[in-house]
Amino acid sequence: MTDTAKDTVVGTETLTIGAFARASRLSLKALRLYGDLGLLAPARVDPDTGYRFYRPEQIGTARLIGLLRQLDLPLSEIQAVLEADASSRATRLSAFWGQTEREHRQRRALAQYLIETLQGESIMTQTFAIGQRFVPAQRVVTMPRRLYVGELSNFIGEAREQLGTLAGAQASGPAFVIFYGQVNADSDGPVEVCLPFTGVLTVPEDVTVREEPAHTEAFVALTREEFEFPGILHAYDAVARYAGQRGECEAFFPREVYPVPWKGLQADDFAGEVAWPFIPYGKTP
Repeated sequence: MTDTAKDTVVGTETLTIGAFARASRLSLKALRLYGDLGLLAPARVDPDTGYRFYRPEQIGTARLIGLLRQLDLPLSEIQAVLEADASSRATRLSAFWGQTEREHRQRRALAQYLIETLQGESIMTQTFAIGQRFVPAQRVVTMPRRLYVGELSNFIGEAREQLGTLAGAQASGPAFVIFYGQVNADSDGPVEVCLPFTGVLTVPEDVTVREEPAHTEAFVALTREEFEFPGILHAYDAVARYAGQRGECEAFFPREVYPVPWKGLQADDFAGEVAWPFIPYGKTP
């Protein structure tokens, strides 16, 4: 068989998979894989022999796929780049790679946090001004939810807005979020977004009204940048240590307090607090 063949169906010259592999500098295995994944279908497949034939103009696409695969792009993202018009491909890849670099920085910071924790240095690397306050009992309107980390930020924002609209002028304090369990790719909390209020409210089915008991809590004020994961873990460690040294905190759950709207905040603007309730030694609940 020759390396080229005349395609009588469409009237164009095609390349055998071997010739196409040499021209694109990709292996036969890679080309078969791209075909099976739906990224690069042959121009035609001989119905009798199963041989695959490609058009010369597919060479550039084949090389592009090979390079994108080296970036470990998900198949869906590679497909999106291929389907974009030529003027948009660079923009699409740039946006995706920017997100990838942000995620890599986050993983690197998390790895550093874990290394410091394993070395017993997680609190020493950052100094926090820990405060202590008494929070009286208060009625709160709440939205509880089980969710994973990818949903957390949107849920908190939407719940804060909904509860704020519901309470209106009767809101009597900042919104806060109680974390009853870890929220990550494997654990779904749950979490509860709460807003203190006074008076009487009529609430929809997905909203709860309850009393939040009085408690003492350790807290630390954070900027918008310090709220970013995994840096915020240092703040949780700090308030947990403070509370544990001064009282019983096992029966309580940590929380984040949001006294100000986040829209428009700069990295070094005050954004809220991380708090950990506890019962001071020598006192009863």
